[in-house]
Amino acid sequence: MRQFLYVSHSLPDLSPSALDAILTVARHNNALCGVTGLLLYIDDGFLQMLEGEERTLRELYNRIATDHRHWNMRLMLDRQISARAFPDWSMGFERPCMDDPETAGMFGVARSAIHDQLSANTGRVIAMMLQTFYRVQHSDLPLNLYYAG
Repeated sequence: MRQFLYVSHSLPDLSPSALDAILTVARHNNALCGVTGLLLYIDDGFLQMLEGEERTLRELYNRIATDHRHWNMRLMLDRQISARAFPDWSMGFERPCMDDPETAGMFGVARSAIHDQLSANTGRVIAMMLQTFYRVQHSDLPLNLYYAG
């Protein structure tokens, strides 16, 4: 099993209905072919982590690369994994409000990656952040236990 993380620039100001259409198709197709992952949309850019069988991911990545809604794709992580980080998400989604200081702090590294301000070597750090986000979202503990303060 493999895990890919990529970033890309998208058409400016994708509407909520356009994002919903992308997610509906992605969730359906991913469920059919055994792909899980998470998609972030920040500042007219995407950051996406995908998990699945290697051949399936390579075909999906190549298909995404030809999608006219985004360009300047950069693969930041391509690694072998023993277990899925997002087992319950055929395609999780977050469109963080970067005007909120806490959210901007949490997703700032993703924003920097989308804007080509980080080297491809930071993919592992971003993957760890996304996996932590997933665990917090699926925890039954109060959110305030995850924050020092």
